Amino acid sequence: MRIDFVMKSLAAVTILGAFAAPALAQGEYPVRPIKIIVPFAAAGSTDLLAREVANALGKELGQIVMVENRPGASGNIGAEAVVKAPADGYTLLYTSTNLTANPALMPVPYDVKRDFVPISRVAFLPLVLIKSSQVKDQSLQDLVTTIRASPGKFNFSSSGAGGAPHLAGELFKSVAGLEMTHVPYNGAGPALTDVAAGRVQLTFTTYTSAQAMLKTDRVAAVAVASPRRLAALPKVPTFEESGVHGMEMGTMNGLLAPAKTPPAVVARLYAALKKASLSADFKARFLEQGADLIVEDPATFSIYIKNDLEFWKTLVDKTGGLR
Repeated sequence: MRIDFVMKSLAAVTILGAFAAPALAQGEYPVRPIKIIVPFAAAGSTDLLAREVANALGKELGQIVMVENRPGASGNIGAEAVVKAPADGYTLLYTSTNLTANPALMPVPYDVKRDFVPISRVAFLPLVLIKSSQVKDQSLQDLVTTIRASPGKFNFSSSGAGGAPHLAGELFKSVAGLEMTHVPYNGAGPALTDVAAGRVQLTFTTYTSAQAMLKTDRVAAVAVASPRRLAALPKVPTFEESGVHGMEMGTMNGLLAPAKTPPAVVARLYAALKKASLSADFKARFLEQGADLIVEDPATFSIYIKNDLEFWKTLVDKTGGLR
């Protein structure tokens, strides 16, 4: 009987060990490279800041963190790819306000609150109205006068239908009484390229996305959609200063994981990002890009997402949605 007891005990230990091994491996996260999916084309603000985050996380976690661009459908293609990925912390989403605005504008292949677990909101970027150099008006007041005198002849581009840049254009049309046509692209980079080429006259984008192009003579910043001027663009007035009221608009950047990602993994990622955010160099790189660095815990980011979903629904109802 004693031999039988010993054999049963050994069997029990073996079984317990089999269950304990995955838990131990999970506790050692990360043990292999992490992929961050950006649902927009390269060179836009979301992509550029995602790469800063990837580099910082890589240093803190001691593991390779790579960025993969999956543009299309106003960010929905990349977001859906993350929803379908294993919930193990090795595929993450770094996205923009499109995540919370899209459900108010179009059918989306996910439920924001059900299919993702928030890790942290990372940044907030006020939007800037950019014009082609082929548009000769220098001030916002002159530009508004010209557009009103040419109804339907002006176009504005955006990084995708339903995102903050698109809705900023719709809000601009509404508050200034303008008739313009929206031209959507799969990222801020392509949207800016066509403005620089003169194929589209205007775009709303972030300073992060526009900074390289602004160093040329092909585009110019007209006004900033924030309560105060950007430190990176001190000579560019706000919409309020220029006499166009109700034009405060920007886009958030946030890091999320698939739903059911283990809480310990989410906590590990947030802690690494929080530690990175304390670096003066990391903060400076965001400020240089015209972004306010905001690293908040998952619970706070979850509340932000809930409120932002309501905000965009209300705004879309007010502006009439996609046009």
